[in-house]
Amino acid sequence: MNRDTLKKMDTELKEVVHYTLDIHGTTHNMNDYIGKQIKISWKGKIICHCGKEKKKVFRSGFCYNCYWTLPEASQSIFKPELCTAHLGEEERDLEWERKFQLAPHYVYLANSSGIKVGITRKSQGVVRWMDQGASQAILLAEVPNRRYSGDIEVSLKRFVDDVTNWRKMLTGEPQSVDLVKLKEELSEHVPEELQQYILPNNTVTEISYPVTKYPTKIKSVTLDKNPILEGELLGIKGQYLLLDEDRVFNIRSHEGYIADFSYQSIEKQGLLF
Repeated sequence: MNRDTLKKMDTELKEVVHYTLDIHGTTHNMNDYIGKQIKISWKGKIICHCGKEKKKVFRSGFCYNCYWTLPEASQSIFKPELCTAHLGEEERDLEWERKFQLAPHYVYLANSSGIKVGITRKSQGVVRWMDQGASQAILLAEVPNRRYSGDIEVSLKRFVDDVTNWRKMLTGEPQSVDLVKLKEELSEHVPEELQQYILPNNTVTEISYPVTKYPTKIKSVTLDKNPILEGELLGIKGQYLLLDEDRVFNIRSHEGYIADFSYQSIEKQGLLF
């Protein structure tokens, strides 16, 4: 059943980010569908993280019980400065928390809706930036565990945002910023005991997205209110599909929704999907 659910699109960093969507055993090259009509039909059911079928989720893709019991939904996931696995202290499941938290993490600066500081597992790297719709990014530090990355993030969010303003991100490309200079300035505010983890490499990653037209007055659409969503795909940025009539659809916030996906050329609008 999981193969029939929506999942976040896979990304590949090329001259323009390349997106693929896997569903029903088929891999769709989403970039090829820009300028075409797409259709997403929700069947009214959702597969939760626990693998059980639900009619709705409580928060962040979890049913009520999972949100309050699973380690994947614990407070330290949303606030890494609360991680305790490095101290051997359990939050919900110490074995899982050790595997997740006691792994190398990056602290980075990204330019998406403006400058933000963020963290990600080292294994994620540039994927995180593409998922957030960043146009520029630079690594600031590499730390041995999630808690340290959270501590650095907390020290820097006094000066820059730690979240992406998704509405602003979807209105166009942000003004280019000198991230190398900004990294130098912000590094001075990293706690002394964590200064050793600041990276000397100042490579700036530039990212472009397949967008033909940005919305002027964003209308966020969801499958809960529109179980059949169809229209012309005008672009993709982050994990958002940009549709005609200024509509935007967040694929990631619909992970687990049992759905059908189809497309057709604009020239064949008279045909059924």
